[in-house]
Amino acid sequence: MSLRKNFFDAFNFEEVVDQVVIDLSAAHLWDQGAVEMLDRIVAKFHRTGAEVELLGLNAESAKLVDKLATYSKKHTAKVTPAPVDVS
Repeated sequence: MSLRKNFFDAFNFEEVVDQVVIDLSAAHLWDQGAVEMLDRIVAKFHRTGAEVELLGLNAESAKLVDKLATYSKKHTAKVTPAPVDVS
């Protein structure tokens, strides 16, 4: 749980911004707990009026987010998948 809390605490929710981009291109979401923490972060930024973009989710993480995330039901977050290497 401490890694998730550290991730949550890394964000500055005090600063009022119009847009937040969370770059997840070097991350892999492994379980429901990771998606729940991402949900909390997106929801908290939305409460301040910020639009949120989740950038670079790999295919497996994107599937997990699509299946488990609740923010998409209450809020909108743009999800930009990681580029697919076709070489």
